[in-house]
Amino acid sequence: MRTIRFFCDSITQNTTLADAQFRHLTKVLRLRQGDCCELVDGKGTLAKAVIKKIEKNLAVFTILDSQTFPNPQNRRIIIVPSIAKGERFDLLTAKCTELGVDAIAPTIYERTVKQTIQHHRLEMIAIESLKQCQRLFLPTIAQAMNLSQAIEKLKIDYPNAGFIFCSLSEGSTSIINFDAADNDCVVFIGPEGGLTDSEENMLKDINAQPVSLTETVLRIETAAIAAASILTIKRDA
Repeated sequence: MRTIRFFCDSITQNTTLADAQFRHLTKVLRLRQGDCCELVDGKGTLAKAVIKKIEKNLAVFTILDSQTFPNPQNRRIIIVPSIAKGERFDLLTAKCTELGVDAIAPTIYERTVKQTIQHHRLEMIAIESLKQCQRLFLPTIAQAMNLSQAIEKLKIDYPNAGFIFCSLSEGSTSIINFDAADNDCVVFIGPEGGLTDSEENMLKDINAQPVSLTETVLRIETAAIAAASILTIKRDA
């Protein structure tokens, strides 16, 4: 049976746990003083800890042992999906986190159905998925922006990345054949209505390659999960 894991922003001696993580520890799992668990900060640190004491609104831990692993700086996978309605984007965030995606950049395309997303909620979903799948690094979740803004930011953040976008056009090749080598990979996933001609031209101007997933039109979250699955399997194989 694997050790129960909790998320902390930082891990030091006498680390404390509060809010949702504290409620999960006390109300759901009903852990007590002296119980052991693991702590992870989403930045590569994993610690074995024991509950030192439980107060009214927080738990205090004693760290028994900790390791910090280096954060990979290449072969990162960045998903740039169109915003989708509430629970659909929740699912996208959870599954892309489980699969090992390094960043998610919610984007407003021309045919995106206007939705508001709660950035903090997505971060909490990613944290719960990180704990469940035993990841050490929390994916970055960007604030929503339009496509031109996203492109400019991604070019700065990932200057050596290979850029691709999902397309049903005849000129696209299977994503299975795309090879980013040792570089990062940024994949743009438009809404169900597809990318407009101007958006495709905008992406081609940064040498983004059109790739196909299937012969069918996929929902946003399905396309994102499919692309993430293929790219992470190819990277981690």
